[in-house]
Amino acid sequence: MTKDKIIQATIRNFAKYGYEGASMRKIAEEVNIKPASIYYFFENKQNLFIQAIKVILEHHFTSMKGTFEQYQTEKLHTIFSELFDNIVRHHTSNQEETKAYVLMVNSAIPEIKEEVRNYLATYNVWLVEQLTEEIASRNPHLDTSEIKEIIDYFIFLGNGLFWGVIIYEQSDMQKNLKQATNLMNQYLIQLLGSDKDA
Repeated sequence: MTKDKIIQATIRNFAKYGYEGASMRKIAEEVNIKPASIYYFFENKQNLFIQAIKVILEHHFTSMKGTFEQYQTEKLHTIFSELFDNIVRHHTSNQEETKAYVLMVNSAIPEIKEEVRNYLATYNVWLVEQLTEEIASRNPHLDTSEIKEIIDYFIFLGNGLFWGVIIYEQSDMQKNLKQATNLMNQYLIQLLGSDKDA
């Protein structure tokens, strides 16, 4: 479908040239259409880029949600380690989307920043709700603050992995992934007192 091809070309161009350098002409050339044809699908350049960031964010949510649902019935340490693994796998296998995301977040377009903020708010609510339910059901002795600490620790390590994908080589990322998984496992064992529930 032409609209989807335009969005994918937009993501590639944004990743390569940034907002200022990613022109409608370059995007149209890649899709093999006239620049004016883009306006049949998108009101203007800004609207096109907002739709592109929505696609990137939807891919991320689908990826994380799918991994969580696949391992939801496993032990906590398995859920967390698989989510960590998916963070690295998703962003390394979608490098153009990841690079475009970072550039879009730092662009001068308020609507894009608002789109990202809204997404992160929705995503974080979903993530915290899902993890809280799983941790609480397995460990009813934990209070709300202890559960929050576990989730905060996971998010902290997960954010480190995300930025690591952008900064480090893939071989280094495997070391970082192993380290994050080990740290999370140690934290769970320390907090729960054993690895029985972790």
